[in-house]
Amino acid sequence: MWIFSILPKFLSIILLQLSMKQGDFRPYRSQFDIDVQVINEELIEKRKMEIEKKLKTGTTTVGLVCKDGVVLAADKRATMGLFVANKNAEKLHLIQSHVWMTIAGSVADAQYLIEILRAESNVFKLTSEKPMTAKAIATYLSRILNYYKGYFQVGLIIGGYGSEGPALFQLGAYGSIIPEKITAIGSGSPYAIGLLEAQWHENLTVDEGIKIAAAAVRSSIIRDVFTGNGIDVVAIRKDSYEQKFFGIETDPLTILNSPENKT
Repeated sequence: MWIFSILPKFLSIILLQLSMKQGDFRPYRSQFDIDVQVINEELIEKRKMEIEKKLKTGTTTVGLVCKDGVVLAADKRATMGLFVANKNAEKLHLIQSHVWMTIAGSVADAQYLIEILRAESNVFKLTSEKPMTAKAIATYLSRILNYYKGYFQVGLIIGGYGSEGPALFQLGAYGSIIPEKITAIGSGSPYAIGLLEAQWHENLTVDEGIKIAAAAVRSSIIRDVFTGNGIDVVAIRKDSYEQKFFGIETDPLTILNSPENKT
């Protein structure tokens, strides 16, 4: 029966929930747990500097809202200082089929947060019999980040499509949450945001947005040594999502502005 096929997954979610303290966002780690009460101003400033350094030395992630969906894009390069540690890094992550997240900063911190969001949104879906919205997931994540006061050295973008239409949020390491129409995070963001602002408009379609997002990341690859090795894109529509990959040889804007794409 179908019930037996979902039982292992359901039990794993319940066990994860039981391992977390009620009303808290921290998994139980006994003596290795973090006491946020002992965080002082000196430690906060140190963490701010660490976060700024991480976000300035690796990654370009972008997001934009279209009239029929949301588009997220990121490069494929992961760095450790000046060393290219990975040429095929995954920086676009599925939380639910209608909500995705981009990551910049510490990979380990981001992976931990991704698993928490997946588990919590699955539990919400099982108990409420409806999906958790992108806004609710982003708000939940912002509470975790604010609670830890910069412990997670990340810069994140959450995008999704729900009952209220397409939504896009930028989240900082201290829990700030900002709704956006266009956004970029990472070392290559100054180059990407300029192209996004020049090309974005209210009536942009997802098909156009895919090419603009890819072109924005490509502009960072050209100028930012910490960004490179290709471009991943995900487009989230009302009832589906689509993933694409672009190499850096062809400018996606050239495709967008070609005669066959003009009406």
